[in-house]
Amino acid sequence: MFSVLHLILDKNAFGFRGYIIRKAFKANFKFEDQKTIGKCILETLPENGDISVYIHFPFCRSLCPACPYVRYLYDGSLVEKYVEAIKMEITLYGKLLKDRGISISDIHVGGGTPSLLSPSQYREILNCLSEFFDLKSDFDYGIEANPNDINEDYLFKLRDAGVNKLSIGVQSFNDSNLKMLGRIHNSNDNVKAIENALKVDFKLINIDMMYFLPNQSLDNWINDIKMATEFNVTQVTLYPLLIVHYRPMYKLMMNGKIPKQPEKKVFKIMYGEAMKVLRERGFLPIRYYSFSRTIREYSTVEREMVGPLIAFGSGGMGFTGGCEYVNTCFPTEYIKTVIDNKFPIAGLRMVDVKERAIRYVQERLGALKLSFQDFKNMFNEDFHSLIGKTGLKYSLYIDKLLGNIKTYSWGIELTEKGMFARNWSGWAFVLLVPCGIVEKYLVEPWPKSVIVP
Repeated sequence: MFSVLHLILDKNAFGFRGYIIRKAFKANFKFEDQKTIGKCILETLPENGDISVYIHFPFCRSLCPACPYVRYLYDGSLVEKYVEAIKMEITLYGKLLKDRGISISDIHVGGGTPSLLSPSQYREILNCLSEFFDLKSDFDYGIEANPNDINEDYLFKLRDAGVNKLSIGVQSFNDSNLKMLGRIHNSNDNVKAIENALKVDFKLINIDMMYFLPNQSLDNWINDIKMATEFNVTQVTLYPLLIVHYRPMYKLMMNGKIPKQPEKKVFKIMYGEAMKVLRERGFLPIRYYSFSRTIREYSTVEREMVGPLIAFGSGGMGFTGGCEYVNTCFPTEYIKTVIDNKFPIAGLRMVDVKERAIRYVQERLGALKLSFQDFKNMFNEDFHSLIGKTGLKYSLYIDKLLGNIKTYSWGIELTEKGMFARNWSGWAFVLLVPCGIVEKYLVEPWPKSVIVP
């Protein structure tokens, strides 16, 4: 049995790691005019290269009380307008970036609940993208799906529409856990969804699993992971339950309506036990939170951190490599702005080469190893020379002393101990920075300035 000490895994739970992130990372997004927006995108997006595309679909049949992302209740008539607006926004970028020689390597649709869109709507979006951009011959087109949305017929039509990667939000095979999370599917729905997906020729199938839930025992969590590995899916991704102050789950916990989460050591134990089971069953880590049977992965983290990533939709966050931006988080404002032939960007900021280098290092170590040669190819400067100009050199030195990383002539590798440390600090960053951005941009559609964390 675990002790009765409990915590809430919110932005204040991470102690020294949270302090370091607050000190090391400051981002000031500003509202800019359309001319400045276009100039920033044009001047910072590399020519004749590959880009990733992220599309945010913020609508859900029901609203989970802990979900930190931009989401709203489903409205059929608004969704139709929203899909048209997505295509209009793609057209805006297509015209701006005409003749730049840009190719799309991958497309990811997140939410919200992307599986509420029809296969024909996914085909329309793909056709619109291909009208303005080249699609690489091996491009990926992935969507997130709720288990109760994806019957066999839907999935075959989805594959015919060009979608070749699927991430299923299973979360748990325990109905009590699913109810607590506010999910409208049950464990039987999970099984049926996975079995249906495996009948279709998807390039990759990922399932998301959640841990560190109120009243979730270690045995319950281990059984969930064992169940996840019973299926022939490609990848299993582990997410702790993150608590943000702008969603109902926080107040429910503070008021005692829902039990708080366990103590910190349970977080570490749950992660370690999940890693053990996954490795025993043929799933090897490709990121500290993601385990796969192959080298393929379902992830947008690389391009989110390093770029170039163009984001479409209300709440979409893009990064050209030199310019980071956030689309307005209000769907009606988003639609109105795009119809008016304007970029729906609520805030943007310039990112210098030192920050981009830091982001690259953090992303690569999140994927377990960093090559010095790859770094030099990316930045045209030696790793030690460029990182030596930043505060990250001190953090890496401490990580080496603590045994979190090992350095070699070719690069840096995350150790087993380092995976545990990264799993703690990584989620601290998510709560303080991306979730902090969402929280502030949900206050009003067009704030003049937003500073995070």
